[in-house]
Amino acid sequence: MICLITPTGNRPIGFTLCAQWMRNQIYKEKVTWIIVDDGSPISTNNVSENFREDWTIIKVYPKPVWNVGQNTQARNIAAGLNVMKTIKDIEAVFIIEDDDYYHHNYLDRMMANFDTYSVIGERNTIYYNVQYRRYVTNPNTIHASLFQTAFTLDALPVFEQCLPNKFIDSVFWARAQNKKIFYENDLAIGIKGLPGRGGIGAGHNKNFVMRDDRNLSYLRALIGNDAKNYEPYYRDTLPEKRQLFQTR
Repeated sequence: MICLITPTGNRPIGFTLCAQWMRNQIYKEKVTWIIVDDGSPISTNNVSENFREDWTIIKVYPKPVWNVGQNTQARNIAAGLNVMKTIKDIEAVFIIEDDDYYHHNYLDRMMANFDTYSVIGERNTIYYNVQYRRYVTNPNTIHASLFQTAFTLDALPVFEQCLPNKFIDSVFWARAQNKKIFYENDLAIGIKGLPGRGGIGAGHNKNFVMRDDRNLSYLRALIGNDAKNYEPYYRDTLPEKRQLFQTR
């Protein structure tokens, strides 16, 4: 069994898309998905107990709820890990971020890359900001982004030690042992700029250096017809849908 942990809250659009990408996964073994929602109102009711065959859904609602200006990512991940520790036979833990894109074979190919490693992840993360239709390929060759990282229980103590850091992923990869970083045609894409509670990564900032993709041709090349799900959030063409993006 593998365990997915998704910290979320006040991101109904992002989480709805996340659920769609998880529903599309071709991975055939058992999955426990722990969804940690600290928002008000709750925005994760679209995922029910019968979400998928062989998937167990567990919801966690930390208190107090998130307020503007707070970064509760570490708290929410810790809450998910505490629940995960009560479950037997966990082979691997995945951090599935609520606003990112996952190809249908993400879980399947990630598990295929584990072999005897304790930590795995895909390098050269692509950020794509759907609000501004801009993208960049990051030069991360010695660590994977958190949303592209998975680990076994052997690495759990080190991972938990890294939670107090703002950028958990880079610290975790620096400290972890028995790790593998690979590249396999962008199994996941870091999506930025969706409406709702904002993220902490650089790709959310309109001043971050990225390349233009006004006609979505690059995004379509990356994710095919799934790109249509992100079309409505281009702020230059739909000013009435502009949102206030607040720091998590």
